[in-house]
Amino acid sequence: MLKELKILIVEDDPANLIVSVKSLERRKVNVISAADAYEALDIYDKTDNLAAVITDIQLPGMDGTEMMRRMRLKEESKGISVPIFAMTAYAFGEEKNKFKEIGFDDVFIKPVNYDKILETIQFYL
Repeated sequence: MLKELKILIVEDDPANLIVSVKSLERRKVNVISAADAYEALDIYDKTDNLAAVITDIQLPGMDGTEMMRRMRLKEESKGISVPIFAMTAYAFGEEKNKFKEIGFDDVFIKPVNYDKILETIQFYL
């Protein structure tokens, strides 16, 4: 089932992006990547059957929270629901709950465990 998953990773740090993409590809996941929220929104609009979006919160220009909000608005108009996960090094305790309250399905704390990410994504599918 993993190779059927199409996941959009949004990460502005080139090293972190490479690690995320390679780690998921090693697990036979189809990964699409974006370096900022604008590129991610464009990909989101043009890509069918996304299993999930995983985004860093601190992105240049538009942060991951605003990007998630815009994706959620598009979901309503398209009649779809795609799990969107925050990925950050800066969420602990209450902050993690706040991300969920504003619309993220879950939060992954860096450094992330990619097996746990896939397990969580499959839970939401």
